Amino acid sequence: MTAKWNWLERIVFAVSCVLVAAVLGFIAVDAWTMGDTPPDLVVTVGTPLQGSGHWRVPITVENRGEETAEEVRVGVDLRQGSEVLERSELFISYVPRHSRREGWVTFLHEPSPADLEARPLGYAKP
Repeated sequence: MTAKWNWLERIVFAVSCVLVAAVLGFIAVDAWTMGDTPPDLVVTVGTPLQGSGHWRVPITVENRGEETAEEVRVGVDLRQGSEVLERSELFISYVPRHSRREGWVTFLHEPSPADLEARPLGYAKP
């Protein structure tokens, strides 16, 4: 017994085959061209906002490397000249390759973006 396909079944089958082939091709190309450079974390400080008894500062961590970073710790210092007035720390659990994550740190003293110094303190490889 042979089944006859109507025109709609043929179109759906063809489109499905093309989509599956495209997804498999994309995954193969991505895996083939992926480098092995370690995470390259870049920390950006945003504009401080006043909260209830404290100042909130947005922090963006961008991973420009080819590998994922886990357990990322970011240190943010509020400086006045060479003196550190306050220190705050941000923990981000996961920053995939070529992506960014955002978080907030808080300070008691009013910060200006010029007085803030942020840097990655460390991360773990998954």
